[in-house]
Amino acid sequence: MLLRRFTDFILQSHLQAMGVAFLLSFIPLVGGSLSILIAALVTLRKGAFAGTLVLCAAIVPYLLSYAYSASEQTQVMLIATTIIITINILTWLYALLLRRYNNWSLVIEIAALSGIIAVGVIYFIYPDVQSWWLAELSKYTNKMMEQAAADGAALPEEMQAGITTSVQEFKRYATGILVVSILFNAVFQLILARWWQAIVFNPGGLRKELHQIRLSSLAVVVFIVVAGLAYAGQAFSLDILPIVVTAFCAGGLSLIHNLLMSNTAGWFWLTLVYLGVMFLSWMGIVVIAMAGVLDSLLDFRKRLGTMN
Repeated sequence: MLLRRFTDFILQSHLQAMGVAFLLSFIPLVGGSLSILIAALVTLRKGAFAGTLVLCAAIVPYLLSYAYSASEQTQVMLIATTIIITINILTWLYALLLRRYNNWSLVIEIAALSGIIAVGVIYFIYPDVQSWWLAELSKYTNKMMEQAAADGAALPEEMQAGITTSVQEFKRYATGILVVSILFNAVFQLILARWWQAIVFNPGGLRKELHQIRLSSLAVVVFIVVAGLAYAGQAFSLDILPIVVTAFCAGGLSLIHNLLMSNTAGWFWLTLVYLGVMFLSWMGIVVIAMAGVLDSLLDFRKRLGTMN
């Protein structure tokens, strides 16, 4: 099996794993993702020290790209490089956590906590961050509308007013959504690394793990407090609301997969669930999150006997 031979090769020595991760990072689009998957796999299999070495090898090419980027692209490259490196470091940290505790629920909770802390730091450094988002988003949308008008495709006033209203609404959640996207990418990369590990060393193991995600009662308390403060319009709570909702979506999806995949028509019902979420948009996401909240309180798997 080719994957098994490749896995054995990178796990054989630190230098081999570092070399492969370093070279892959130079491949556009997919290379960077593959390099951090190697770092996460090495961390899961061999621990912190080996994983750190491979992580550094995977990150160095991004630093080199930034150092040699054109001067007019410095700001864009700095933002992109910072985000990518942050995602990779988080993937490595969560891999350490998963190796130590073998608990996806804990990984999700720590990821959410790190996201809340990140938003808190942003608000501490820049308390008026929502105004910054409003200015930047307004500048971008105004430029788009001006370009459309210059091309002879001016938007109706009603649509322009709708865009302005959407920007005003989105600014309240923009920081949280940015943080969620970073956390989601980090956790998703960890899932891929764990899948790789499971395929080679523990077939079927990842599915069992992901079907048992259930957040703690303390997380429910945090969810209720954040939701209540967000409903009252508190700015910080509005920005961390996407983080706690996404965390409980993980629990809700885990529950749904666990319950539906226990019968022969499981894929059919799962397809309907995902189509329903797409159709309902944000309301569907809220429904999934509430399923996760209720599961944390009632433990449906235990009640229905679907723990495995």
